[in-house]
Amino acid sequence: MEANEKKRTDEPNEKRIGYHRAVKIWLIVGLIMVVGQIVIGGITRLTESGLSITEWKPLSGAMPPLNAADWQEEYEKYAASPQFEKVFADISMADFKFIYFWEWFHRQWARIMGLVFIVGFLIFWRKGWLGGRLMRRLGITVLLAALAASFGWIMVASGLHDRPWVNAYKLTMHLSLGITLFCYLLWTTLKVLYPLERSYPQLGVNKWRWPLNIVLGLQLILGGIMSGARTAIVYPEWPLMKGEFLPSVITDLKMWTVDNFVNYEQSVFQPALIQFLHRITAYLLIVIVIGYLFKTFSKPQKGLLVKTNALLVTLLITQALLGIATVMNSVGQVPVGLGVAHQFGAIALVGAVVFINYLHHPGALLVNVDKLVEKAR
Repeated sequence: MEANEKKRTDEPNEKRIGYHRAVKIWLIVGLIMVVGQIVIGGITRLTESGLSITEWKPLSGAMPPLNAADWQEEYEKYAASPQFEKVFADISMADFKFIYFWEWFHRQWARIMGLVFIVGFLIFWRKGWLGGRLMRRLGITVLLAALAASFGWIMVASGLHDRPWVNAYKLTMHLSLGITLFCYLLWTTLKVLYPLERSYPQLGVNKWRWPLNIVLGLQLILGGIMSGARTAIVYPEWPLMKGEFLPSVITDLKMWTVDNFVNYEQSVFQPALIQFLHRITAYLLIVIVIGYLFKTFSKPQKGLLVKTNALLVTLLITQALLGIATVMNSVGQVPVGLGVAHQFGAIALVGAVVFINYLHHPGALLVNVDKLVEKAR
């Protein structure tokens, strides 16, 4: 009977005693690594490094070129790509090694993430520290990671034929899957760190919270297309776009063709449209956040929610300023430092919004697992 009682006590139960501390640390490390992968991906894109490795070798590709002959072989493979012919025909071996490093590092980081997950999963599963609910969530996490990796190669392959850059829409899909993975893993981590007791009703903020989620998602998609199509270079100014609030090319119905959307680098139409929509969506997002804050602060607040709302405002203002600075300094090329900071700011903002959604989860009251453990004792 004592053995049965011990088994019931040791079984992971996120509503009663929570998970082992090692599991929590493992999930947090995984979350940090996902953010790191997205940021490294941003550096890879902004340094035009994504097409430097022309083959997909999940295992053997872990080893970089180790001697001059290996480097020459990789250089010759890259020399056969459209990007080399149309953009970097005069690239030196030293510069090639630089862009090769970032693409290799991006892929290597993904391999390390997979290793960290597999090793941790096997250890914690063997010890019985995971439980059915978390196992299912981890399964979905693996699926999302696999999809993001697959679209990563599809994205790279799109730039190895005809175009000297990766396809903006495929890049956006790859980035969107990466952010979806981050959101789901963050939600899973929050479920482990802060389980929810369904005892109290949510604050009446859904009419602002859901528009916030939808518009933020749309903004991320537009940002991905804007980044992939390098639209900031076409209109490197703010608040107007070449002296116009609404560029006249957008109102010209003759420009609304499938070809202008597909072959976007041959016309200013798609860059103008995407950047205009990205700006308008940012303004709309600010209005929605103001409405959300007005609604939430009209009701009693938990201390953690107050801090999270303050973080939301801080991140939104910072992100808007970074976006403006990035656009205004994109003369000839997008500045790597500002571009990466803007992308990291987007991930931080998404994280804050996910946490806010967690705190407003229907009928939920945030409960600290450690306190539950103390009461159980």
